[in-house]
Amino acid sequence: ELPGAAKRGWMAERDRLARKGHGFWSVHNHILQSYSLTLLFQGALVIAFGWPVLLFLVVHNFFAWMQLTSANYIEHYGLLRMRKDNGKYERCQPHHSWNANHLFSNLMLFQLERHSDHHANPARPFQSLRSFEDLPELPAGYFTMYLIAYFPPLWFKVMNQRVVDLPHIQGDFSKINLDPKRAEELKARYSVSG
Repeated sequence: ELPGAAKRGWMAERDRLARKGHGFWSVHNHILQSYSLTLLFQGALVIAFGWPVLLFLVVHNFFAWMQLTSANYIEHYGLLRMRKDNGKYERCQPHHSWNANHLFSNLMLFQLERHSDHHANPARPFQSLRSFEDLPELPAGYFTMYLIAYFPPLWFKVMNQRVVDLPHIQGDFSKINLDPKRAEELKARYSVSG
């Protein structure tokens, strides 16, 4: 995910600011706002607890980044938002993310596993997020899926056929987000034509 996602994020923020008539280095920059608040908070921790807290912060920040990256991977694996004729991507729909309607994960992660409803209705409070039939559903909760994702051959074995079989995909590889260099190999493996 890094550095590509970070670069795309900075570019998207630059474009957003330009559309609104703001400069990149301004208080309106959401990325700079979040970095500034993080530095302010973590700087306050160093002042309060001394330099040894830096080791904790480095470890904490690494694991936080790793968990966010893992969550993004399992929440959106293989799912593709189609590019429209005007070059923009279609609006995020419920079928663009995987759900995991498992009690323990939902309680621990504030209904994060009802991810499709979160994308379709981003202003809906987490307590009210819903689960729907006929949407991508992970076979286990997030914690199990994290562990599986750390072993790519196992992940691919568990997930690839599920992606191909999704109702909105129905074996059409043009609707799957995959490495173009492996498309033919994957089509052959999963007996998909087209």
